[in-house]
Amino acid sequence: MIEATHLTKRFGDAIAVDDLSFTVRPGVVTGFLGPNGAGKSTTMRAIAGLIRPTSGTTRVNGRPIAAHPAPITELGTLLGPGLAHPGRTARSHLLGLAATHGIGRARVDEVLQLTGIDAVARRRVGTFSMGMHQRLGLAAAMLGDPRTLMLDEPINGLDPDGIVWVRRFLRDLAAQGRTVFLSSHLMSEMAQTADHLVVIGRGRLIADAPVTEILTGVGATRVIVKTPDAGRLATALAAPGVSVATAAPGELEVTGLDAPAIAEIARDHGVLLHELTRHTASLEEAYLSLTDSALEYASVSPAA
Repeated sequence: MIEATHLTKRFGDAIAVDDLSFTVRPGVVTGFLGPNGAGKSTTMRAIAGLIRPTSGTTRVNGRPIAAHPAPITELGTLLGPGLAHPGRTARSHLLGLAATHGIGRARVDEVLQLTGIDAVARRRVGTFSMGMHQRLGLAAAMLGDPRTLMLDEPINGLDPDGIVWVRRFLRDLAAQGRTVFLSSHLMSEMAQTADHLVVIGRGRLIADAPVTEILTGVGATRVIVKTPDAGRLATALAAPGVSVATAAPGELEVTGLDAPAIAEIARDHGVLLHELTRHTASLEEAYLSLTDSALEYASVSPAA
């Protein structure tokens, strides 16, 4: 379990994290989302004991991470690539980490095989691709067989097979009752991996809820209707609480009615339907809706 309680971190006059409180529970994959500059990396580094909070506390499995006698058996972290010396081999890097906690060589070989880099274990890290660096980082995170895992952008540089493997791997760890805390900007991947989301902006908490609840809260479900008689159907659908918009020629976007109700109204008015498609907000749409007012760096479209 990870707990942040009234966590605040200032860098001079800048507030990176502002009175942030949340709990990451075991048994589910918790996604950590926020725009650039939201304070995600600062929060994760505070949890890992790499920076000291200005105020507030962080705990991993009931204690500050520095209070655990063997920290890497409690918290496995991947907070960025390139943390291994380029002149060392992957195996020697992991052996060095293992020696700090009395972990045997057999476990090093296990995590090399687990992450799929056992075949390049004796290659120098400086020759690795970004994807191989990520796998080495995951091997280091799993070295102590930790109860809690915290990963920042773990699928950067991975090929499609690697992405699928990470997704299954993290969900399997959660199913074992471990705590999995995952940061990523890839909404499509987060939608397939996370069960729960913590969303922050400008260092403050925006949302802390299951993915399904966040998606439901974004807005009404829309139904896309394709018909050669869109005008007549739009008139027939008009009613209090129902919104009908023209999405394209011969295509309506309806909110306030479900697909069966639309089909019945079309039948009663003799309107031919070609297609009815229920559209629920995507995680990307939900995220953009939640964080729109918390963007640190907003883009504008180029002038025409």
